Amino acid sequence: MRPASLAIAFGAGRVLFGVAMLAVPGQITRAWVGVDGAPAAVLARCLGGRDIVIGAGLAVAAAHDRDPTAWLLGGVLADTIDGIATVAAGDAIPRNGRVGTAALAGGSALFGAWLARAID
Repeated sequence: MRPASLAIAFGAGRVLFGVAMLAVPGQITRAWVGVDGAPAAVLARCLGGRDIVIGAGLAVAAAHDRDPTAWLLGGVLADTIDGIATVAAGDAIPRNGRVGTAALAGGSALFGAWLARAID
C-alpha cells in the first residue's frame, strides 16, 4: 500500500476514534481513567475534537497530494503526551486503562513517526 493511502486510512481511523470520544465519552473515560462524570466527559470530548481535527487534516492532505507530515508529527506529539501522561498517573487510574492507553498511544505514535519518514 502506498504511504499516501496509509496516511488516508490512518487519518480516517483517528477521526473515527475522535467521534467515539464525542459520542460515548463516559465509556471511554471509565475504562481509561476510572471515572465517567461530567468533568471527565468534557476532557474526553476535547480530546475527541483534537483527534478529529488531526485525523481529518491528515486524510485531506494525503488525499489531495499535499504533504501530510505536519499532521503526522502533530499526531505523534499528541499521542506521545497521552501515553506519558497516562503512565505517569500510576495507580491513580486503572491498570487496564494505563496499559491499554500506553499501547494504543505508543503504537499510534510509532506508526505515525514511521509513516512521516515513509512519506518523504
